[in-house]
Amino acid sequence: MTPPTAADARLAIFDSRRGRQLGLLGSLVTVMFGAIFIIGDIVEVNQTGLISVSVDFYVFWAAAKLALQGLPLDAFDVTRIAEMAAVPHDDWMPWAYPPGFLLLMMPLGLLPFAPAWAAFMAVSVAALLLATRPFAAGRTQVLLGTALAPAMLPCLLVGQTTILWLAGLMAALAALRAEKPLLAGIFIGLLTLKPQLGLLIPFAFIAAGQWRAILSAALTTLLLAALPTALFGTAYWPEMLAMMREHGDTVRGAIGDLTLMISAYATFTFLGVAESAALAAQWTLTALCAAAVFLTWRRPSTSFDLRAATLLCAIPLASPYLWHYESALLAPAALFLTRAGVVTLQRPLTVLLGLAMWLSLGPSALVLLKSGAADVFRPVFLPLALAALLTCLWHALLRPRPAATPATPEETH
Repeated sequence: MTPPTAADARLAIFDSRRGRQLGLLGSLVTVMFGAIFIIGDIVEVNQTGLISVSVDFYVFWAAAKLALQGLPLDAFDVTRIAEMAAVPHDDWMPWAYPPGFLLLMMPLGLLPFAPAWAAFMAVSVAALLLATRPFAAGRTQVLLGTALAPAMLPCLLVGQTTILWLAGLMAALAALRAEKPLLAGIFIGLLTLKPQLGLLIPFAFIAAGQWRAILSAALTTLLLAALPTALFGTAYWPEMLAMMREHGDTVRGAIGDLTLMISAYATFTFLGVAESAALAAQWTLTALCAAAVFLTWRRPSTSFDLRAATLLCAIPLASPYLWHYESALLAPAALFLTRAGVVTLQRPLTVLLGLAMWLSLGPSALVLLKSGAADVFRPVFLPLALAALLTCLWHALLRPRPAATPATPEETH
C-alpha cells in the first residue's frame, strides 16, 4: 500500500461532518438534477413519438448512425444530421470531429437515442471516477464530490464530451505522477479526439522535460488518425477541415449572440468590444496562459498538484472556442489546489474560491433551465477562472517561500 503523502493528508479537511456532507450531498444533487432532466427528456421522446430531443448529444448519435449505414461523410451535412435525429433544423449543430471520435461513437448508434445518451454519460462519469481515484486519498466524499461536482451539471444536461475528456486528462496526470510517462502519453494522445482543449498540454510536458510522454502521445495520435482513416477513407479529412472552416466563420459571425459560449473572446464581445479586438485580446490571453503553464511546470520546486491546478485553470482561459459545459475543468482544479495546500481553512478566501470553482456554472445551468435566462454564464466564468489561475500563479511563482521542510518527491515530480 502506498504511504499517504502530505498532499493526501491535506484532504483531511473533508473528514469532518461538514466536509463529508459537502462531498456526498453535492454529488447527490448533481446526480439528482441530471437524472431529472434526462428522464424528463426520455419521457418527452416516448410521449411525443420523437426519435430524439434537441440536446448536443443528438449530433454524436446521428453521426454514429450515419457511419453505421456506411455514410460517414454525411455527418458533415448539418441537414442530414438533423434529419437522422428527427429534430428541427433550427440551430447550427455541426459535426466537426476527427475520424477516431466517430469510430468511438459508432457503438452508440446501435441503441435508441435515450439509452445511448444514458450509456454515454454513465461511461463518462465512470471514467472520471476511475481517473480521479488516485488523487482522492481513499476518501469517498472527495472522489464523488470531484467527479460529480455541481460543475459537471452543464455537461450532463446536454450530453457533451467534456467529462470524458477530463477523465483522459486526469488519467494522464495520474500516470505522470506515478512515473509512467508512456501511459501518460497514450492518454494525452486520446485527448486529440477533441483537440481544441489540448492547446496548452504540450507546453506543460515540454517544460517538464517529459519527452517519452510526448513521443508516446505523438504515436498514439498518429494511430488514432490512421486506423479510422483506413475505415472511413481519406476523403474524411478534407470534409472535416472544410466543416471546421465553415463552423469557424459561423461562430465568428454570430459570436455576440452565442450566449452559451464563455471564452474571453465571447465575453469581451458581450461587453461591447469589437469582434476583431476581442479576438486579439483572446489570443493575447492564450499566449499568457501558455507562458504561465510553461513557467509553472518548468520550476522544480512547484508541487505536482499546483502544476496540475495551473494547467486545469489555464486550459479554458486559453481557448477562444469554449462553451459553458467546459467550465467543469475548474472542479478538479479545486481538488488539486486543496492537495497543494492553497485552499485551506487558515485562509477563508481560498475556501470561498475553492467552493466557487467546485460549483462553477452548475447553479447557472439550473437558472437557465428554470428561467431560460442564457446570459447567466459569461459574466460568471471569466472572473472566476482568472481568479483561480492568478491564485495558482501567486503560489507557484510569486509568493515568498519560507524556509521550511522541502516538498516530498511525490509532490514535486
